[in-house]
Amino acid sequence: MPLTPIHEAKRKAMQQFDAAFFLMHKTYPVVKDPKLLIGVIHNLVQSFEHAIDAILAYERLLRLIPPYPEDTKFKFSLFRDKTMRRNKIPSSFAALLMDLKEFIELQKKCPVEFQRGSRYVLCNKNYQIRSVSIKDIKGYLHQTKEFLDIINKITTINRKE
Repeated sequence: MPLTPIHEAKRKAMQQFDAAFFLMHKTYPVVKDPKLLIGVIHNLVQSFEHAIDAILAYERLLRLIPPYPEDTKFKFSLFRDKTMRRNKIPSSFAALLMDLKEFIELQKKCPVEFQRGSRYVLCNKNYQIRSVSIKDIKGYLHQTKEFLDIINKITTINRKE
């Protein structure tokens, strides 16, 4: 039996989360390469995006939202403006996703990046510094797991899985 778009998106979201968790808790302690922290953040962003796909597919199935294009920015706007309010999802999750995406964009553009103790530091052309610590990443993992649990609960109400 093929998976529905909702189940497929939830499966992908959990898969990305598991990859981030493994990188943070198993691989990083052994290798101690700060580049792995960027990998964790990438996986968390992907997990968020798949979870958003799952809830939008669910709401589309219930005809709560109109058909929408396959555009990440449009889907995020639809999720933030309609779905979050309707399902009482805290806005802190949208802020976290935007913060993680901003960090990835900054990392792509930064000429200088290095590790200072347990922090991963980015420095742009104007010498503005942004850093992330192991503690921050563990907090992001925890928040992402909370978000996935909320999405899972919403998409399984009154439905047989």
